[in-house]
Amino acid sequence: MFFDAATGGKNARIEVREAQGRYQVTIGDKTLDLDWVRTGEHEASVLLDGASHDITVEKTAEGFAVLIRGDRFDVDLKDAVKGVALGKVAHAGPLKLNAPMPGKIVKVLVSPGDTVEAGRGVLVMEAMKMENELKAARAGTIQEIRVKEGQAVEMGALLLIIG
Repeated sequence: MFFDAATGGKNARIEVREAQGRYQVTIGDKTLDLDWVRTGEHEASVLLDGASHDITVEKTAEGFAVLIRGDRFDVDLKDAVKGVALGKVAHAGPLKLNAPMPGKIVKVLVSPGDTVEAGRGVLVMEAMKMENELKAARAGTIQEIRVKEGQAVEMGALLLIIG
């Protein structure tokens, strides 16, 4: 399949080929081989060049929000053949933030009832001796926080809910 993608003011034609659960992604003259395993409703583990990356992908009103190691990338994606925009939907229901890996909650940066913008840090989690700031994938109101500072969590554990 061919896609036209735009992010950060840059445009690219992307070709994606799938064979036996593996993907070959070509962007311009660069080809990447990767494995993609879904780990949650919006989460996946991607193996690229022998390195594992935990990502979150969510549909937004503008296209898609992709979070990688706490960095947010807004992506407008179109089917290159049909010219149809993919992902542009209104949000329905709460967004659940799950632990991307096992670790320990170091700091809770928000409280129930707080309004957050997309990309705002909501929790700091320590995993593999590194602190990672987990960010809101979209704007909303913190409905519920399911963890406390100092708490150990398993991969996939529900951390908080944004409405």
